[in-house]
Amino acid sequence: MDYKWVQSFVVAAEFCNFRVAAEELHLSQPSITVHIHQLEQFLNVKLFKREKNRVQLTEAGHLFLVEAQQIIYQWDKSIERFQLATKGIEEKLIIAMTPLMVETILPHVIYQFINEHPSIEISILVEESAKIEDLISSDKAHIGISLLPTRYRHWDQELLVESPLELVIPLDAFDDETGAYIDYEELFQTYTLFTHHPTIWEDLLHKLQEKYVVTKQVSISQSYVVKRLIKDGLGMSFLPRMIVRRERMEGRFNIVPFDELALPSVPVYLFYKDSVQVPEELVCLFQTRNYL
Repeated sequence: MDYKWVQSFVVAAEFCNFRVAAEELHLSQPSITVHIHQLEQFLNVKLFKREKNRVQLTEAGHLFLVEAQQIIYQWDKSIERFQLATKGIEEKLIIAMTPLMVETILPHVIYQFINEHPSIEISILVEESAKIEDLISSDKAHIGISLLPTRYRHWDQELLVESPLELVIPLDAFDDETGAYIDYEELFQTYTLFTHHPTIWEDLLHKLQEKYVVTKQVSISQSYVVKRLIKDGLGMSFLPRMIVRRERMEGRFNIVPFDELALPSVPVYLFYKDSVQVPEELVCLFQTRNYL
């Protein structure tokens, strides 16, 4: 049985169209037809049937599709392991993380691990939290670092950090060394409030609107954009403490006390399938670092 036969069958089964399968695989349509015919002869079954000018899988085709997909998966994994071995790499890990964590010390933690374990190759996917669980489920990533917990109870999961929110305003808006009185009502009426970058904004925004007259607000999905706008004096926001660590040290904007409301914390979860072999040293490194 030839790999190309199986590959052509899987793609043709996905689209139920030999022409589209040929385009996807950069082959001619007759080549796809020949591959399917050769596979059917080898298996001694009919994999496709024609219905109303289109092809459909037979019952045997549906059964073999599961096996064929596994053959393709194992083939790709074997090739990947061989290519890594020729480079002196024993293992490859793909970490899918929320964009928020890119602004913390987490990339430095990963860089430290890479230097200490050169035989392990690490790739990083930056993706929205809502999509990370699917990446792990479909084996497109091995470790997830997300603002949302996984729904799979049998996966390994732990709360990596809970980062409290802080009110961040432009540098010239308030001199925190003078101890001057802060008029929060005036702040909300003067500055644009940037919202919706972490996952906890809906309830928080409702409470703020009940207590203050929020004259201007702009929803921005990425917190690094929010930080840039605040530095430019264009607005203010509530940001997780873990992502303003450097700016706090460098004095790039003001972080003012806010006890008018009980501010929530932003949770960050680390999870992976229990079937995935994750190096204990890496997990320990994630757990022991102070992200705040």
